Amino acid sequence: MSSSKDPVVPLIKSGYARVLVEIFYEYNHDPHQAIKDSGLPPDLFDLDQEFLPQEPVKKLLFLLANQLGITQFGDILRSAIRRKAIPRLIGEFSQCKTVKEALELSQAVFLYDSTVANVGLETNHGRTWYWCKRKVDDSALFIWSEIWAVLYAVEFISVLTQRDWLPAQVKIQSDNAEVYKSILGNSIQYFVGNERVEWLIDDEVLALPLRISSKSFEEKKPSVSWHANFTELVFTSLLPYVREHNLTLEEAAELLSMTPRTLQRRLTEERTSFRRIKDNLLYTVAADMMGENLSLTHIASQLGYSNIAHFSRSFKRISGLTPKVYQKIVLSLNDEP
Repeated sequence: MSSSKDPVVPLIKSGYARVLVEIFYEYNHDPHQAIKDSGLPPDLFDLDQEFLPQEPVKKLLFLLANQLGITQFGDILRSAIRRKAIPRLIGEFSQCKTVKEALELSQAVFLYDSTVANVGLETNHGRTWYWCKRKVDDSALFIWSEIWAVLYAVEFISVLTQRDWLPAQVKIQSDNAEVYKSILGNSIQYFVGNERVEWLIDDEVLALPLRISSKSFEEKKPSVSWHANFTELVFTSLLPYVREHNLTLEEAAELLSMTPRTLQRRLTEERTSFRRIKDNLLYTVAADMMGENLSLTHIASQLGYSNIAHFSRSFKRISGLTPKVYQKIVLSLNDEP
């Protein structure tokens, strides 16, 4: 039961939604529709220190994950957290001498940016866990906000120590760890269905001196361009053809009235490739067709795969999940009222 001190509406600084959008632009993805559908304010880029309800930000995470696929979404989200979200607050830990001191201080610091920050450090039976207590709900958005929390702690400790860090064990409140395995890998032991999220922190890591570099304080200026880039135009142009045709580079170039070499060069200039465009196209169309309750056999045939096993391997490579797991985790969420 919530206490009288709990805020009626959980709030978070608008800057967190903004950094998500900025990083997606840097990776040549257009989140315009996701911003609109999430219910975020249209003047988002004029805001930073204002508080917003958490629900639109959680919905933005959900929509972007559906747009990009689990694996790519995880990579971009980790980059957004490390490069843009953490630098917002990292200076508050500059007086801490060790990682343990920083983690003990973190709840007080995180309350600057969220009205419901509830984290701490606890030692039981000689093992120390960093924990985050969150209100569990059955909405489609919960798992994505939990993914943010899990990745934030991983990247936070990585920034504090100036080295890549992964916990040996993680406890999550969700009942399915498949998404986490797609993003963080199988080296972590996951425990599902817990009362709170917890990360096992080794004593060696807790005792490490803080290594916060001057670069950790830098928050890059927005690199947003409010017009479609070449990659987005190629994606939009080719999307209608994917259901009926397994496009080659040469066929795509012909549709776009340019040579294959020119198409490759233009995509390379925007730090992408035809292979990546095609993967995103196939993921988008396959996900749409699964949302139409078409059989996986039919989808595989329509998209030019020789058999369902080939389609399943390709879909997992692109999204991080097999089609069946995707249907269970993602499409079941979309069916919620």
